[in-house]
Amino acid sequence: MIEALLNYQAADAKLRKVEVTLAGSEERKKTLSAKKYIEGVEETLKKLDEKAAELYGAYNGCVSEIAKLKEQGTEFSGAASDATDKSALDYLSKKTDEILLKIKSLSDTVNRINGEIQNLLKEYAQTRAKTKAAKEQYEENLPKYAELKNSLKPEKEQAEKELEELKKKVDPALMERYLKKRASFYPVAYEVKGDVCGACSMQLSMNEIGKLKNGEVIECEHCGRLLYSK
Repeated sequence: MIEALLNYQAADAKLRKVEVTLAGSEERKKTLSAKKYIEGVEETLKKLDEKAAELYGAYNGCVSEIAKLKEQGTEFSGAASDATDKSALDYLSKKTDEILLKIKSLSDTVNRINGEIQNLLKEYAQTRAKTKAAKEQYEENLPKYAELKNSLKPEKEQAEKELEELKKKVDPALMERYLKKRASFYPVAYEVKGDVCGACSMQLSMNEIGKLKNGEVIECEHCGRLLYSK
């Protein structure tokens, strides 16, 4: 039973080689990284738009309030110039000073918001530049990756064909266990070395060793590999 699986695993190395070559290729990495950025840039732009709307709203609100305060200030100044009563003059002077303080505070806020708007415009420019670079990278590397895949296609198909034939000789339940683990690591099956796992070198329990002696294929409780004993 185990010999058939080991023959399958040995042949599987050919397919694994193709997969590793493709997965580790610069063409694939650059294609995927560019694609990921392009797919996420819409959300980035949405957040920038929301921030821009918020800032421009606050900016216009402050400017409008300053205009109103200036009108009030002009009215109070005119009234003060016509006032003859000292208490009225003191009141109008106080209100004028309050308005000037509010205008100064709002002007400071306007300057701060304007600075944030300038920074936001820089972010827009940087995002546009990055998006353009990502699109160029994607368009350049996608055909290169496709070319690499096509060059390895015969080797991949030959390996898959060989594996299909070998798969018929492996116990279905054992094959299913192998394929599930193969998605996480390779090689999957290891021979035990004495009483330790042949993959991670961790000691096995007496119960597991007993199962191996009975010809069972077990799973290492430490690394998850399939273990067998000849």
